[in-house]
Amino acid sequence: MDETERRAATAPIRIHQIRTALLQQYQGLIYDDDLKGYDQEGYEQRFLSRALTAAAVREVTGCNHKIAGASVIDGEDDQGIDGVAVTEGTQEVWLVQAKWSDEGKGKLDTNAAHKLIAGLRLIEQRSFDRFNDRLEPIAARVNAAMHDARLKVTLVIAVMGVGTLNRETISVLEDARNEFNGLGPALGYRVVHAADILRQIREDLAPEPVRVTVRMTNWLRRNTPLTAYQGTVPASNIAEWYQEHESRLYEQNLRQSLGTTRVNSGMLSTLVDQPENFWLFNNGVTVLCNELEEDWPGRRRPDEPVHLRLSGVSVVNGAQTVAAAHRATQGSSEAVEDAEVTVKVIVVDKSMPDLAQRITETTNTQNHVEQRDFIALDEVQALTREDFMLSLQKSYVFKRGEPDPAPDEGCSVVHAAIALACAHRSTELAVRAKRDTDFLWERGSGGAYPRLFGERPGAFQIWRSVLVHRAVGTALNEERKRFQKRAADVSQRGDLLVAHLVFQLLDQDRIDDPEYDWDVALQEVPALTNRVLSWLIHHIDTEYGQSSFLSGTLTDAGRCKRLAELVLRDAQREGVIPDLPAAYKAGKGGKRKPRRPNAVPTLVDHGRIADGTPVLLRLWNKPEIDALTPWLAEDPRRGEATWVNDRTRCLVWAGDGNSYSPTRLVLNLYELAGWEEAPVTVQGPARWTLDGAATLSDLARALLDEQAEQE
Repeated sequence: MDETERRAATAPIRIHQIRTALLQQYQGLIYDDDLKGYDQEGYEQRFLSRALTAAAVREVTGCNHKIAGASVIDGEDDQGIDGVAVTEGTQEVWLVQAKWSDEGKGKLDTNAAHKLIAGLRLIEQRSFDRFNDRLEPIAARVNAAMHDARLKVTLVIAVMGVGTLNRETISVLEDARNEFNGLGPALGYRVVHAADILRQIREDLAPEPVRVTVRMTNWLRRNTPLTAYQGTVPASNIAEWYQEHESRLYEQNLRQSLGTTRVNSGMLSTLVDQPENFWLFNNGVTVLCNELEEDWPGRRRPDEPVHLRLSGVSVVNGAQTVAAAHRATQGSSEAVEDAEVTVKVIVVDKSMPDLAQRITETTNTQNHVEQRDFIALDEVQALTREDFMLSLQKSYVFKRGEPDPAPDEGCSVVHAAIALACAHRSTELAVRAKRDTDFLWERGSGGAYPRLFGERPGAFQIWRSVLVHRAVGTALNEERKRFQKRAADVSQRGDLLVAHLVFQLLDQDRIDDPEYDWDVALQEVPALTNRVLSWLIHHIDTEYGQSSFLSGTLTDAGRCKRLAELVLRDAQREGVIPDLPAAYKAGKGGKRKPRRPNAVPTLVDHGRIADGTPVLLRLWNKPEIDALTPWLAEDPRRGEATWVNDRTRCLVWAGDGNSYSPTRLVLNLYELAGWEEAPVTVQGPARWTLDGAATLSDLARALLDEQAEQE
């Protein structure tokens, strides 16, 4: 959008159009009880500011008017924030401040920017009680997102103007971003201006169908049950779709393009550096449309190209591929000329919305290749599995989808990689692993995987590292009971950093010596964890202040390296522990703890897991493993399910497509496997995991702990 368009949106007639639309669209959807005492003009000015906030929420999240209206918290005790939203199914938090102007001259000054940052600090510190009660319905989702390692917070400046920020305001926002952000860009800001709102209103009133032309070769046509084409399409052609329509291409998709993720960066690299191989590595794109017209430049044969003119287009799978093709074309249009993508086009009539939805959901829940999958080809992993079996008589699994061994029977490569990252002498590995475990599988120069497994650590080193990591986790759970607020948050956000520091204080010289009694080292872990955590809390406050952003500090490799030096210096002195502020210490009460709510309702109520997330079975003990492993090996789908947000039947089993509770499904598996000595009761949520890591029980427990800490 050029400057001319932005200026045109602030012309009097355009302002009137926006004003009228906002008053109509959000009447009855935004809280206005506190505005009833104003005269008509006073009411409308304040209401329009709130409606602009809601429109900005729609712009950045893609939600509907009702959800956008409910996101507005403007008014008394809004703490400088006019709207709060969490994008559905993600860890993106949006904090909005809006400035309405009848003259189209709305702007954010430095004073307002400071207030917005102050509100962010309160959100980051979980001081939700400082806000008015309109934040309460979304507070749990905000809290969950703020605890997620993949968190992204965006400050949205919504202005009824051209949206140009002055240098002083930019400086305030940049300072906050630099302070908040650690290793990755967790905090950013975005301006939503009058032209954005005008475009949104136009699309609401008269949405135009997306039309694209698909230049396809090596095609296959099907007429039943629906008209469909599948063939090869130049990546440059796909880039043209995005250039013209951008996110409108994904109208029916479950998600928008995810931006610059590690996977997308890999796509971009292949497109630019190995375009001829892109077709081999990419899963392709699925497109739904309402209408299709065929155009034959040559003969009507499969070895001749066909041009498909589509109307009512929606890319329901492959959004990342489309966005990557566009970015690659912008950077090197010549290189992308040799790249091709497999594209499937399906004609779905407007009268079949249910079928379109099923196609969309199915194509987005199929198994996909991740970086971790490629390590299955590494001989080191097969040798490690053999080493585990021969040296320890324990199991080691490294293929995604394999059930994790019971805790006392072995571990997975995920647990091994996290533990080795914590044990490594470099603080950076533990810090980055906390932010995103996908980092552990990066190959190439400087990648984490060769640094962890390149010298082929032995089974004793891996297993004992896993035991230390688990012991630190257990000790932190106990330590967390002593703390509250900021200190409790450090114990959770900084768990891998604490584990790293404990490893550095342990004598690891004989960690791979089979004759060494490692239980001696494990006995030191609780006391070391206590000292390390206390000193870490102390030095975070001393170095960066008690109001500093933990999000930025505990994900910043440079800050964590400095903290590690300070903590290790002081924690080596046995019996010396800093005196922490009384506000950090949990109060002692005589009340009996209430029974914890069940795991599944807790997860559903908090929206912790997105619909369609794969869930894997993890066998619990040796009898269970012996009874079910052969039966599961016959069909890997027997140990797989898909999560749906239902408080009772949350698992859709891959074996039959039916919905079950976690416990009922486990008992059903016992029966189908013919296990005659199976128990009659079982803890189902403790046997189902996300990607072989945290169980449903673990996730629910973490949510409840977070909630308890905030209270």
